[in-house]
Amino acid sequence: QSLKTQKDSRTLHQKMSGGYANLSTRGHSSWFLTRTNKEHAATMEHPFMRSIYAETFDVEAYCQYLAGLWHIFGAIEAQSLKAGEPVSQLDDVNLHRREALQQDLAFWWGSDWQQKASKVSTATAAYLRQLHKDSTDPYSLLCHHFLQYNAVLSGGQFLGSKVAKRSKKAPPSGVQFYTFALEDPSPHARVQRYLDDLDKLNISNELRDRMLQTMKTIYRLILGTFDEAYNLCPVEGVSYASIKAGAVPDVPSAPLAATPAASPKVPPPPVAPGDRKFTLQELLQYDGSDASKPLFMSLLGRVYDVSSGKESFGPGGPYAAFAGHDATYNLAVMTLKKQTVDTFEYVLEQDDKECLADWIAYFDNHYGKPLGTLDKQHCIALKDLPRATKIPFQSQETEAPASKL
Repeated sequence: QSLKTQKDSRTLHQKMSGGYANLSTRGHSSWFLTRTNKEHAATMEHPFMRSIYAETFDVEAYCQYLAGLWHIFGAIEAQSLKAGEPVSQLDDVNLHRREALQQDLAFWWGSDWQQKASKVSTATAAYLRQLHKDSTDPYSLLCHHFLQYNAVLSGGQFLGSKVAKRSKKAPPSGVQFYTFALEDPSPHARVQRYLDDLDKLNISNELRDRMLQTMKTIYRLILGTFDEAYNLCPVEGVSYASIKAGAVPDVPSAPLAATPAASPKVPPPPVAPGDRKFTLQELLQYDGSDASKPLFMSLLGRVYDVSSGKESFGPGGPYAAFAGHDATYNLAVMTLKKQTVDTFEYVLEQDDKECLADWIAYFDNHYGKPLGTLDKQHCIALKDLPRATKIPFQSQETEAPASKL
């Protein structure tokens, strides 16, 4: 789980009217991802997910969660196999998860797992009712396919590593749900191929709007399954950001008493960058091709040292295309395509600007004061962005660092 950052294509070089004016260039996947960004963030920082990050999740609660997924993926796969286009254009039996979930349920719940899993929980039943309704429309069914499989593909390696440690087995066991047999070089590459295939579909503006509402409903139902699992036995967890940063707090595994939710904290204004000036050619020297040099990247012309994120930005990492480049447009519209880095003329909708503001808050918080700025100007500036509302992948229950402006 992890950047919810899978994305799309080329920018516009002049202002265009109309809410979907730049979609022919940008693609459906990018549009859906930016407009479900808040819902995705809510799943990333749900208390149940946080208990998995901390490896403190209650085993019985986790089994109930897996049982729900077994029913859900089983239903999606049954419908997908008999569905025509467009689902058949994206479905792949190597993505199917039902059999993998059976193996994990047998590990965690024992040989009588089928009897235990036969009763469908309230939250799972609600999801299945919506899925049954959506299965009458191939594009609504595609919404389930798109969200569910890409969630496991993109976050599976990280979540699987946490679940494996909780199993306390060598070799790691009980993590088949997160393990794929793919022809692609990595799950990340499979996600990108899925997004590329989605972008090839002929989806009208009206249909796209309807699919977006379906996706928001699916996210609400997914959160319901998280609530249900977590409420069986609430335990302390940690934020995704703290784990990825290597700061693992000491958390108890005992059940928690109910406590009032903390008020969300608004990130501080952007940190003032250093005085150093970079050209694009100079920035390119720090793309990871020379292991003796640090990794730099730019966001809205603000140059960051992202060397501490080598696993993400270094060669072979999911965001390697950003190293040595300006990734403003990519992060704003949620696309990983390399042909859109170093783009300085484009049109952003309000959702895109909000996404970009949040990413600046993330990079300031995670990588510190920008080293300097690019000598090339973007078509927008910080003053054109709204105030950041959150730091991606980080719980807002704690104060963000004070601004250095």
